[in-house]
Amino acid sequence: MFSLESWLKENKQQKLTFKDTHVTTDYVGKLEQLENEFTQLPMEEFDQWVESKTRKLKRYIPYLYKNDLDEQQKAKLLHFIHHQVQNDHRYFRVVVDVLYQTLDHDHLWPLVKKAYHFNEVQVSRRMEEEQAEKWQAFTREEDPILFLAKEAANSELGFIEELKTFFLTENLPSYKAVFLEGLKRADEAFYIREKALFKRFFASSSATEQQQMAEALIQRCKLNHVKPLGLLVYEKLKIYRRKPMLWKHVGEEEKKRFAKWALTLEIKEFFNQVNKNHERFQYWKKFIVKLEDAVVIDKKKTLILYFEDVVIMEVLATGAVYVYETSVFNHYFQPKVDKLLADREKPRAALAKEPDLSREDVRNQALVYKNGRLTHRGGWQFDFDHWLKSHLGWEVKTDVLQKEADRDEGYYDAYE
Repeated sequence: MFSLESWLKENKQQKLTFKDTHVTTDYVGKLEQLENEFTQLPMEEFDQWVESKTRKLKRYIPYLYKNDLDEQQKAKLLHFIHHQVQNDHRYFRVVVDVLYQTLDHDHLWPLVKKAYHFNEVQVSRRMEEEQAEKWQAFTREEDPILFLAKEAANSELGFIEELKTFFLTENLPSYKAVFLEGLKRADEAFYIREKALFKRFFASSSATEQQQMAEALIQRCKLNHVKPLGLLVYEKLKIYRRKPMLWKHVGEEEKKRFAKWALTLEIKEFFNQVNKNHERFQYWKKFIVKLEDAVVIDKKKTLILYFEDVVIMEVLATGAVYVYETSVFNHYFQPKVDKLLADREKPRAALAKEPDLSREDVRNQALVYKNGRLTHRGGWQFDFDHWLKSHLGWEVKTDVLQKEADRDEGYYDAYE
């Protein structure tokens, strides 16, 4: 591709004629031939083999450099590249491409810098003035990934366009490394501006990369300001309590903050069926800071709230609250909830009807913890506070819980 770009710059007025071949056919054929020869070549014959090639063919030889070569093969190729970059400016773009393909910064980045400085006049001739200045700064750096990440994350051109200045495009392996590094250093405005890019990259990434992206998003943003991205993460990774293996590479603080943010939205949606100012919503929202999970069942009329020590079932409109010790709920009811959650992740076409549980599936007054069947009669909020404080030792003062919440995400903003 770099050869095509160079040709186009030098022949802007010339019209292309159609040929029934791909532009890269010649390149692929010659490189494949060289690869076949190189893999069978005794390394003591490498120098003679290189000298037998034409000047044009020699320019393909750096592309033979791969991470899985043995040390002797790498050494021969590196020595060849080291010699060639001093004598031919065309090797500059070749070595840049090989670097971006292999991510072998230890061996190839010094050669890229050398190729640029030995041939700066010829190389800069093919660049705009601003691009040449950027390359001057780039080749003074020790860590190419870190430099590109900073430049692209803060560029007015946009992430992709900025990287094109350095000949790095989305199809090259180094792009992924730069993007992930950039997310760690970007501000919230970048995530908002590059929302589509984040979504596209997230969809095509591995589970580990998705976790890296999620952690960066949580660290760098108020999740309520980047809600579409937070919901994308929630859709794919859920929360750590439900999918612990999908959060194993995320910090403890980050995964807890994200879970509380996501659960806030779940509870808000549940109570919004009545209205935002529902008295039960106003009561339970102060305990979001203690919440670990929440599951809506019973045609969206019953809410199961998971805390560290107990599980609480709350019913919309009429109905009592049932408080179970966690171990009791896990033994009698959690298998049903686990099956429900698993069924909800299946394609709808594979299910005869929408998966659900009724409140009767998780209700048994004989199993409640220490008279933990609480009713919503007059002044029930005071009664609930008294029971939670006296039986569980919970902090129940709204202002104290609010301060604890504000140290995290500030997720109370989700109610506004």
